[in-house]
Amino acid sequence: MAMERYQQQLDDWRERAAVPVAVAAVRLNGATIWIGGSRAGDADDRTLEPREFRFPIYSITKSFTAVCVLRLAQAGLLDVDGPVKRWLDEVPVPATLSISQLLRHTGGLPDYGGLAAYHESVRRTPSTPWTDEQFLSRTMTNGLLFQPGMGWSYSNVGYLLLRRIIERAGGSGFRDCIDQHIVSRLNLRDTFVAESIDDWKVCVPGFGQEVAPDKRVVDIRANYHPGWCAPGVAVSTVEDVTEFYDALFRGELLDAKELELMLRLVRVPGSHPPVVTPSSGMGILADPDGPFGPSYGHGGRGPGYSLEASVLPDTKVGRVSVAVACNSSMGPDVYAAQHGLLQVATAGA
Repeated sequence: MAMERYQQQLDDWRERAAVPVAVAAVRLNGATIWIGGSRAGDADDRTLEPREFRFPIYSITKSFTAVCVLRLAQAGLLDVDGPVKRWLDEVPVPATLSISQLLRHTGGLPDYGGLAAYHESVRRTPSTPWTDEQFLSRTMTNGLLFQPGMGWSYSNVGYLLLRRIIERAGGSGFRDCIDQHIVSRLNLRDTFVAESIDDWKVCVPGFGQEVAPDKRVVDIRANYHPGWCAPGVAVSTVEDVTEFYDALFRGELLDAKELELMLRLVRVPGSHPPVVTPSSGMGILADPDGPFGPSYGHGGRGPGYSLEASVLPDTKVGRVSVAVACNSSMGPDVYAAQHGLLQVATAGA
């Protein structure tokens, strides 16, 4: 009966959201108990099974980034509380800015998401992303939003800097570091960091208005370069994403000290319903007072796709992880889909 309720939740949400394809996975105490897909009648599913659908996971990649940084710290290759300048002396940031502040979005760095020039450039030249230097210069024109440690503001630019620190401390590219510290370690066969337009070929078609000059709805895979995601962007499946978050709480990625540090939360300003107590850890967005128990995870939204993933380590049925993805970026509230699946998963029936 629970399997039918999961499917009904996903079908109902996909129809309300009017997206072509939605897929989801539910994991309980480490084991995948359900993977389902929902398709509109005219959806191009390429005959794939739901567990095979790959998506750009966008900002869910930030959780990968944080784990890589903390694993490098475990290995003694960097100091999480050390200065960013130790690794990126060329970047115009204060000497007091620390790596941990970048991880928690408390460093005061602005974001490019609100820049009209960024969105216009994505539309006009989707195949030619800005360089790191262009992202930095165009975003940090007016300096920091606040002094490091004196506030909270979500920043993709902060995670751009973290990507560069990982590459320097780890001695290899971001894709290789993610593979070494996460993908290969967990045997995530459908997960990798995208580096070229060709890398989108394995993904389900994704529909949005962001990459067309006339704002038509198009399949973004043909010309959207992953370099427009300055922090780096991974491709994955809902099953691999739930395995990643579950493994985090099984202790397979971080030692207890580093996991505690990752989950040390700061309050996110403002009200963000239905989240009860919006909070931020290192590469994690959390709700310690969530309706089904404390939750930790991240969302991912970008051209053509929307996703949400969470792990709830302490529910009445045990440790639950859920991931939902759809192939549209035109406003679907994926958080609502995740909420519905968690309601079924934690009911215990």
